[in-house]
Amino acid sequence: GGSCFDPASMFCLHLCKFLDGVRRMDDFVACLHDKDKGRCYRAYAGISYDRVPCEADFTNFKKRIGKEKFDEIFHVLVEIVKELGLITGKILSYDGTLFPTYARYRGCNYATKGCSCIPLKDDFLRKLRYRVHDFLNHPEKITLGKERRFFTLCPRDDLPSFAKKKPSFIALSFCFLQREENQEQSELAYILSVEKELAAKGLYLKTTSSCISKVDLTKHEPFLYVRCPRMPSDLEAKIGYRRSNHNPNKKVRVFGFQAMMITDIEMEIGLELPVGCATSSADKLDGSYFISERRKFIREHELLPHLDIGDCGFDIKDNFQYARRTGSIPIIDYNRRGEKIDEEALRARGYNEKGTPFAPCGILCRSNGYDERKKRVSYVCRKQCLVSPPFVPHPIPECKHLARECGHSTHMSIKVHLRLVYEVPRSSDTWKKIRNLRLSLRENK
Repeated sequence: GGSCFDPASMFCLHLCKFLDGVRRMDDFVACLHDKDKGRCYRAYAGISYDRVPCEADFTNFKKRIGKEKFDEIFHVLVEIVKELGLITGKILSYDGTLFPTYARYRGCNYATKGCSCIPLKDDFLRKLRYRVHDFLNHPEKITLGKERRFFTLCPRDDLPSFAKKKPSFIALSFCFLQREENQEQSELAYILSVEKELAAKGLYLKTTSSCISKVDLTKHEPFLYVRCPRMPSDLEAKIGYRRSNHNPNKKVRVFGFQAMMITDIEMEIGLELPVGCATSSADKLDGSYFISERRKFIREHELLPHLDIGDCGFDIKDNFQYARRTGSIPIIDYNRRGEKIDEEALRARGYNEKGTPFAPCGILCRSNGYDERKKRVSYVCRKQCLVSPPFVPHPIPECKHLARECGHSTHMSIKVHLRLVYEVPRSSDTWKKIRNLRLSLRENK
């Protein structure tokens, strides 16, 4: 074989490629072979100029090590940063990002390895032969050059519920042409044993398209296998959707993978450092890895977060329950999931889209503290009708709550509204400041 390289050297080169933002491995390898540009990389990794790894070496190294070992090394680096006092783990931010694969999407989001060798029915060749014989017996049906197609159904039985019927694809197509002098018949004609009939009619049977990937000749009649044309070369990549950078109301399709990153935020020193990462196919929810990655971070580094910040992709009940069970406050955007937020619907349910209840006069209440024992947020109207009468939608002349010190009072329970109500009310400035911590640090940088 070729030259042997120390795994530590290979990992060091991988790290240098990532830190310097080199996207393509062939560009990085070309830089390593350059006597001047690659000198620093070769010095860091401890390799000589006459023994430089190629692209295949990096590919084999990644396959041999596996993602589990890469993840283990990553957490060793995080532990080193922790020992240096750069991370405390008190504030964690979670975010998922989609990135495309190099393979082209061909139309199927559920392809597996079995789609490369799909067995056709036993009577496929018999029906095909019968159709060709029917054309030869009725020449008036033949239109030279017109394509004739044979379809087959997708073999998968675990298709999603929204697929009303199994998709089909063209397994084989053919057409009839005028046979030229001394022209040999096609392979399809010999398989169907119709070469003599075609020659007698002066016709040539041309295969216009074929998905046949394998022919089994061990049986009494040839048995065919086909490869689905919608099968992409990268079977692990799937279709995911994200908002367009140019139009937030429009979704963009991405065929590839999703990375869920955990970032530690240190406000005192204004620093953000990645402390966890989970990669999956793009069709997976980034919030589904919240619990496993957070549990791994706590186990590996013995740090307990106080705040967990995430977007609406992490708005899952189990995430809230797990975070609160470990003593943390989840600050996660609310995912409406199709619920109505027009004024009439909000009035009917008694609270707005941020979980703030309405007073009997129709004005929004204000928070009045959090009850730790009962796990609920208190709200009062604070007699806003006396301070700002024009802003009260439906004033009550003789309101019975005016006799109280803070006016009308009510509560919003976290147990009842698990995803909407927080220990820190969504409508408060404190919630906004916590939610925007990551954005603030990036702007300051």
